[in-house]
Amino acid sequence: MARPLLRGDRLQAAREAAGLSRDDLAERLELSSPARVRVWELGLERPRPRFVPRLAAAVGIEPLHLLDVDPDDPPLAALRLAAGLATNEMGAPGVSVMTYVRLEDGRPGTEPTVDAVHAVAGLLGVDEARVQAAIRRSRRDHAPLAPSGG
Repeated sequence: MARPLLRGDRLQAAREAAGLSRDDLAERLELSSPARVRVWELGLERPRPRFVPRLAAAVGIEPLHLLDVDPDDPPLAALRLAAGLATNEMGAPGVSVMTYVRLEDGRPGTEPTVDAVHAVAGLLGVDEARVQAAIRRSRRDHAPLAPSGG
């Protein structure tokens, strides 16, 4: 599955609801220019993962609400973005970056180990049940892309 997209319309609506101009938001995020906020709102560019939780905090909403996913059933990639982490930051004792990538991509195969789920949960700052549900969601999202036997 492709990385979830930041919903520029949601960012703009939340920014306006918070009474912030693009200049205000850019200043809060320590950006050199409000032009970056504009391109994010227009969907012309994606922010780096580290900006997702910072944007959400600045406009007073949960990070998952900025993404084009169901916040109640997000795939693993959305949890990672909501935590502000890049894929290459997902290695820890119990899970390699490549193992994490396979989980995020929803690749079928063996179930993740208890240690891997625990490590991912720790990195993302969520409970293990949330990680397991996100892995299942990632697999469901990936399933239509799997080649059919024939």
